[in-house]
Amino acid sequence: MELLDQVSPWWWIAAAIALAAADMVIAPAVLVWAALAAFVVALTLWLVPGLSVAGQLGLFAALSILSIFGGRAVAGRLGEAGEASRALNRRAEGLVGREAIVLSFDFHEGRVEIDGVPWNARLEGEKTPAIGSRVKIIAADGTTVWVRRIKTEPIAGRDT
Repeated sequence: MELLDQVSPWWWIAAAIALAAADMVIAPAVLVWAALAAFVVALTLWLVPGLSVAGQLGLFAALSILSIFGGRAVAGRLGEAGEASRALNRRAEGLVGREAIVLSFDFHEGRVEIDGVPWNARLEGEKTPAIGSRVKIIAADGTTVWVRRIKTEPIAGRDT
């Protein structure tokens, strides 16, 4: 037990680095908070050199728990930008409500152009829109958008 009584702040710094490195390997970002707690224990041990090993471990455990909950709360508040990242792979959903130009349609399936990018499209309704006419995007399903005809004239000079 005498060996444990000689714990240096450098051991806690090494533990903090090891925990931070392990956190980079796993996804949920939990160990970074324990790494922060180990770093604070190292600083505390430099300020209070006589702190027992039991006190160090207790401080580490308490700080780990507090930093995990505190860090998650802060990340939750700042995580509103996470809404944008969740929509990253669902780009078609952001197109709902916009207008597109018809490139081709065969019955209820075809292609439309939105901001110069062609998309697969499915038509809601009976009458097939003319090439070059505008349609409104009403829904998205993966890489396919659902469209509805708009009563407008075809765009002049549009040959596809």
